[in-house]
Amino acid sequence: MNGWATIADLTGDYVIYRDLQPCDPALPGLATLRTVLGLPANVTPRKRDVAYARVILALARAAQALRNGPPLTTVAVIGDTENDRLLTVHLQSLGEITAYGFIGVDRPVAPATLEWDDAVATATRWALVQQWAAELVARGVDWTQTAVLIDIDKTLLGPRGRSDGAIDDARAEAALMVATELLGDQFDRSLFRRNYAELCRREWHRLTLDNQDYTVALALFATVEVFDLPAIEVQLAAGLSPTLLELLIAAQQVPVELQALRKQLIERIEAGDPTPFTQFRRTELVTTAARMADGRLALSSELFRLGQDLHARGALLLAASDKPAESALPSPEQAAAGLLPLHRTPAVLD
Repeated sequence: MNGWATIADLTGDYVIYRDLQPCDPALPGLATLRTVLGLPANVTPRKRDVAYARVILALARAAQALRNGPPLTTVAVIGDTENDRLLTVHLQSLGEITAYGFIGVDRPVAPATLEWDDAVATATRWALVQQWAAELVARGVDWTQTAVLIDIDKTLLGPRGRSDGAIDDARAEAALMVATELLGDQFDRSLFRRNYAELCRREWHRLTLDNQDYTVALALFATVEVFDLPAIEVQLAAGLSPTLLELLIAAQQVPVELQALRKQLIERIEAGDPTPFTQFRRTELVTTAARMADGRLALSSELFRLGQDLHARGALLLAASDKPAESALPSPEQAAAGLLPLHRTPAVLD
């Protein structure tokens, strides 16, 4: 399949980003669902949480009702990570619907295999998603009563093993652009790149929480010697777990160029905001859109074709992303300049 398309060509605005505020205003927002589902205030569930599965199921049911569809009996999850497998397991554990999962990657040097573990299949080729869908039919799935939730990052957009590196490159470029905007042209770019690459490693996740806002902020402050990464690494090795908030509060001799950012980060982290580095995230949308425009970042033709087929057979299609809204939905200023929401930005089908 060649040509260009958007995620919205499959799902419309049935798209959910990290804040769990659906892009379609007809669907209930997280504040409403907190009340309906009895979820705690000021906590946004993440994909690995059971509460996330409850929110997704509630949104799928609301979307199905909007199109006057029959009650949902099945949710099928398509993704690329352990979190997508966990989401499938959690949906199944709710006891309200049947859930199936497909975890894919392109591994051209490995044999093409589709292996099942209970309700979740793992594949070494994205093309095997058609075989997975056929197996669901054999197991009695009625597509008219099925919601298909497709992960965006490194699944539908930049499928893992193919063009997923462009997603990481977009983040790295955005990080460097923001560092340059804040510090000017005189800072050590090579050191910043090294710090950023180091902090992206799994060994730092106890500190970064695998959150790019934290990763970029840590790299930035380490580059101007506000943070001492080797010393922090010793603390982590000793079993200590300093937090970014603690490091920021204790920071001494912060350059004037970063003092406003330090204050902003402290205030937002203390308020429970998981996306405290807004400037970085807004820039990430720009660098991601640029890669979609020039073909470096593509949509999976296999998943797009399957989505079209399942939609024609009556399935409800939704897409979800762990991207913060700030790196997926343009600010008013960005929209005025012509930037589109991520799910409405065209990309080549590959």
